[in-house]
Amino acid sequence: MTELNEALNRLEKGLQTTTTVANRLQPGLSRVEIDQRAASFSWTLPGDVYALYQWHNGLSGTAAKLNLAEKFLRLKGKWHGELAGRENEIHLLFEDRLVVAKFLPLAYALAGHRHLKLGRCLLDLLPIAILHDGNTTTYVMVRLEAEQPTLYCANGTNLPPMKVTEAFLSTQLQFTGLIHLVNLLTHCFQTAAQPSLVNQDSQKVRAIDCEINAAPFVQLLQQSRS
Repeated sequence: MTELNEALNRLEKGLQTTTTVANRLQPGLSRVEIDQRAASFSWTLPGDVYALYQWHNGLSGTAAKLNLAEKFLRLKGKWHGELAGRENEIHLLFEDRLVVAKFLPLAYALAGHRHLKLGRCLLDLLPIAILHDGNTTTYVMVRLEAEQPTLYCANGTNLPPMKVTEAFLSTQLQFTGLIHLVNLLTHCFQTAAQPSLVNQDSQKVRAIDCEINAAPFVQLLQQSRS
């Protein structure tokens, strides 16, 4: 078992602190299934992406919605890989703010890549996760390079694909390899808070699972934009 596989298994144990979320993780894909889904693309997926989707094919309650999502991704001027419904969310708590995280199944990630290319992005990037705090949407994207793929946590709020350039990404939070992001997320889950009420839009609401301490991750995002 590789170091990344071990890290992914530790993340799953962290997710089990929120039982509902752990139960919604989709079964992993075989290498053959991954190759079949990515067969129409000219690039080769990096090993980290194979490991991720062989582990689990994202977090999604209803796979039948994939076609609708792909159509949505193709709408001009949109840059979204949103999954419909709160069943696809993990709620993270940072101070008084609710951060919503969504892990994208491979079909959504590939649709997101196509959207970037249709919007004239010159880089090959695969969005694998989304975080949203009510104001800012952050896209976790893998650079499609076979060796040592870079991960970017990029501020995608009101950003058209053509503006996703080398210069822009150089200002965003980066990880060398998926394992570093996985280890950080695992730390967030291991320091999970108990279920509590969160103040959002001046109303008390209960998160769908539980609020997780996302401070380490959000602080890194803030530092990368200061």
